[in-house]
Amino acid sequence: MGFQLKVPPMYIWYALFVSQAGLLFGFDTGSIGPITVMEQFQRDFGHTSPTMHGVIISMILLTAAISSVFAGHLADKISRTYTTCLGSGIFAIGSLLQAVAGLGEGARSAKLGVLLLGRSIAGIGEGFFLTSVQVYIIEIAPGHVRGRVTSILFVGITGGLCLGYFLCYATSRIQSTMAWRIPFIWQTGVATILSLGSIFLPHSPRWLLHVNRRDEAMVTLERMGMGTAAEREKQELLAIRENVITQEAPRGIKFILSAGKSLKLLAKKQNRWRASLAIFMMICQQTTGIDGVLYYAPVLFSQAGLSSQSSSFLASGVTAILMVICTAISLTYSDRWGRRPTLLYTGFGIVLSMFLIGGLYASPNANTQGAKWTIVAAIYFFVITFTIGWSMILRIYTVEIQPMETRATVNSLSHSANWVANYVIALTTPVFLARSACGPYFFFGACTAFALLVYILYMPETQGIGSLENMDKVFEITPLKKLGKSLKEKVNRAGNTTGSILPNEFEMQATA
Repeated sequence: MGFQLKVPPMYIWYALFVSQAGLLFGFDTGSIGPITVMEQFQRDFGHTSPTMHGVIISMILLTAAISSVFAGHLADKISRTYTTCLGSGIFAIGSLLQAVAGLGEGARSAKLGVLLLGRSIAGIGEGFFLTSVQVYIIEIAPGHVRGRVTSILFVGITGGLCLGYFLCYATSRIQSTMAWRIPFIWQTGVATILSLGSIFLPHSPRWLLHVNRRDEAMVTLERMGMGTAAEREKQELLAIRENVITQEAPRGIKFILSAGKSLKLLAKKQNRWRASLAIFMMICQQTTGIDGVLYYAPVLFSQAGLSSQSSSFLASGVTAILMVICTAISLTYSDRWGRRPTLLYTGFGIVLSMFLIGGLYASPNANTQGAKWTIVAAIYFFVITFTIGWSMILRIYTVEIQPMETRATVNSLSHSANWVANYVIALTTPVFLARSACGPYFFFGACTAFALLVYILYMPETQGIGSLENMDKVFEITPLKKLGKSLKEKVNRAGNTTGSILPNEFEMQATA
């Protein structure tokens, strides 16, 4: 019996290709912080204030937040793949502008203006492609491996972070302006490849069904190479045909007017809770302080005692390596662990690490060698716990709980909320750190503790549900309502009565 190489099904290859979107997002996050503290960069743009430092880094997030509001509606109308093509093409233009900023003679303010313009344009593209790619991967993956397939995108994000840190560490040794231009040139090339390649990707079968292209949806499902899972997915798609609003993709003025129809769907009672939960969770992902750590890692490690630029860059690179490893672990076990317990346990780890760092900085012994190394270790522990739970699994959860009719719209709104929160964190972190070494960490810890309380009360488990279309049953009852029913039963048993002791109002409050 000879050796046979097992070729992955096509949906894996498609997911791998579009995960370049995650690579781009992670690379920009990992590279822009080190770029702005390079001496070569500062020779061109000057030593920026903490406020301007925050503006340079966060500008991409502001425009991404705006474009992502429209990304879901656009993805519903022109497809997930074409939205990815458009977004990555815009991102390539923005990256190219950043790469050429500062060329030639001119005032530093003019050079800085070109850089900020490039980051603004790149953000518009990022809002489009990252929102649509996540929905695309969720929709092409079979239910039994959805968590692992979706994890590919987050492997791309953490891989991009790692590459961004270490490429900047390598180019920082170049004495010319190419030290900081090379990372932007690399981004331009990858974004161009993603844009051109997305044109040839098959559409999501669920999107095809959504726009009433049933026959094409069935053919595409076979093309995905799902094997035995293909027939099951096909039956599920056919079963939901009566429940999903199918329509031809509108054009012109109808395209604009149909945006209001998409928002009206969110007002339905069965959709409001899921949409609100997704938006809340995506905001809370940022209020853990993760991007404050990732964007300003060199600054944080310098503050913790790693004084040289090379040492802080290396420590930042180790952060990215840990994220890659933890993402791989999460990828392997995401469909075995429950979504709810993973988020809760890792959330407690985040709170512990943030309060520990804040407490050490607030203590009179903050400058001792032991305290500094404890802070470095706590930063690493925070990154580990965040990556295992709140990075990938949280994003999978917020998309998979949405019904087909609102999935792309809610995903775009939740991403927009995430980017707005990200923008605020990235803009204010350097100013906050300049005024208080401990304050940001206490703030992030308190925000995460509040999020945990909400998750405990309102976040049901979805692991093992299988079809995306079966989520309605999961959301018929909340953990809070389950708690109310459990308490009611216990009180009734204790009172040995046949009627209800607890008033009906309790149940009404529990379902609110």
